[in-house]
Amino acid sequence: MWFEMPEVGLMARHESESGAVVRDALMRCLAAEHGTMFAEQQRAVGLDGSDQAVAGSIEGMVRLAFQQVGGDFDHPTMASLIRVTNLLAERSLQWGASEDTVFACHTDLTRRIGMLS
Repeated sequence: MWFEMPEVGLMARHESESGAVVRDALMRCLAAEHGTMFAEQQRAVGLDGSDQAVAGSIEGMVRLAFQQVGGDFDHPTMASLIRVTNLLAERSLQWGASEDTVFACHTDLTRRIGMLS
């Protein structure tokens, strides 16, 4: 099953991205790696396991992560994105993601965060 988070326009590599674009890329990484597992778990307890429901659950998890690090989901800063990316990378490993996959997503997100102005 493939999960699609709301897509944002792709930006040229030399252009600065917004914190929201990086945050949405983080949610797409989580959906790609854990979407099927989240859907199965939701269905196992009688909840909707559709792509849309899983995307909503992922957004909720990311909102909670921002709250836990003292950040604002709706106005992500460079500092809060770093903290959330690190927190969710650790959780992703605990949920069974491969180290290579987590490293690849973390590296891409960290590069993108570093380009924020």
